[in-house]
Amino acid sequence: MKRLVPALVVGCLGVAGSAWSGPELPAETEVNVDRKTQLSGRLGFTGPTGAAATLRLLTGLGADVRDGSDRVKAVCALPIPHCAHGFLFELEGGSGGGKLSLGLGARARVEEEDFRGTVGVGLKASLARTWGSPVGTEPGLTYLGPELEISVLRVELTLGVLCRVSGAGGRSVLFSWGVGIGL
Repeated sequence: MKRLVPALVVGCLGVAGSAWSGPELPAETEVNVDRKTQLSGRLGFTGPTGAAATLRLLTGLGADVRDGSDRVKAVCALPIPHCAHGFLFELEGGSGGGKLSLGLGARARVEEEDFRGTVGVGLKASLARTWGSPVGTEPGLTYLGPELEISVLRVELTLGVLCRVSGAGGRSVLFSWGVGIGL
């Protein structure tokens, strides 16, 4: 595991060749890097959109890192020269509203002795429009703000702060949150 973390970082950054001046990786570590696009979804309950379904597109560098019996397959969307076009795009629709999110993120499937499953993180700007029966506010309002998303073993948690940018009534600042299962 101690050698797998540096190998994953190198793979995600796309500098596994001579540009990386850190310590050499052991010969048994294999790193393959190329551009990847990943489509995934989530079912959950969020504020302000209520019961919701989310569709996510993540594009960036893909890394497949093997170190003996350990393996990590990842897609990284990071603001670096080798990944300038990588991004995270999400559409969410629910009983209380809809949300469009753009940002940066990474997802990985980890297979090692201590842990087998998926992990992920995302930092995004979200634009939410409320309708129906939104959670914590009134319908007909538009909110904008940052959100952080973390997922482990397909359980996803989203936290953020959204500020009202149009509409009258309701809260001017809204704490956004979400819990869901990744598909």
